[in-house]
Amino acid sequence: MKRSIKSKYHVMIAVLFGLIIMQTAILLLAVSRAKSLYSLATDIHSIVIVFVFLIFVYIVILYNYIPYKLRRAMKELGTLVDSISSGNYQIDIDSSTYDQDQDFQDLVFALDKMLGIIMRFDQAKGDKIFEHHQRLQLLINLLPQSILITGANGDVVYCNENLRKRLPMISEMVNLNELILKDDYHARMIAVILDALRYGNNIYDVLVEDLIYLGKVRINGSIVRNRKGISTGAVYVLDFMDNEKQD
Repeated sequence: MKRSIKSKYHVMIAVLFGLIIMQTAILLLAVSRAKSLYSLATDIHSIVIVFVFLIFVYIVILYNYIPYKLRRAMKELGTLVDSISSGNYQIDIDSSTYDQDQDFQDLVFALDKMLGIIMRFDQAKGDKIFEHHQRLQLLINLLPQSILITGANGDVVYCNENLRKRLPMISEMVNLNELILKDDYHARMIAVILDALRYGNNIYDVLVEDLIYLGKVRINGSIVRNRKGISTGAVYVLDFMDNEKQD
């Protein structure tokens, strides 16, 4: 590990004290070796000027260096936290980048551990969602009725196998508003669903009859709303009751 900011600060303070001790030692040496008052005054004057300049320059460097290193470390750490808070969990954290201080590196290690926990949680959540989705899909496909799930704008979100067999033109790739149906029976059926979506109404036991083949379908549907009560889609159950055409 590189030397931490705290240890660098301690070293720089120690160097400053070393300069002061060196100045004192040189002054004492100059006093002990002085042969006249004039030469002593000249030596002391020169030594004081040199060391005052050196100490001043060193203090200016010390004053600016430590805040610069702290700002740099905080900026790097802030960038990492901002990226995580934006939902980017796929981050390859290089701990050596944040080893300016042990405290910073401990925090980065904690963030890395947290990211690992979040990733495992997301993976487990995704697996559970997929598993429940599969169960619901299988359950819907086992129902004898035809099931249609739509978005609020008429996009088909899901339809089961029974509905696909009866209405092959409906799939997850279409919007009900864009369907062009030549069959009046199917057109009236879709119109009931679109009207319910448009006005945000639930429908119960609405019968649509096929005047040609004497069949009919009973439609029940409920609007799906979010927490704010805004419609986001609907689920419809179509129960077909077919009769063969009478000759």
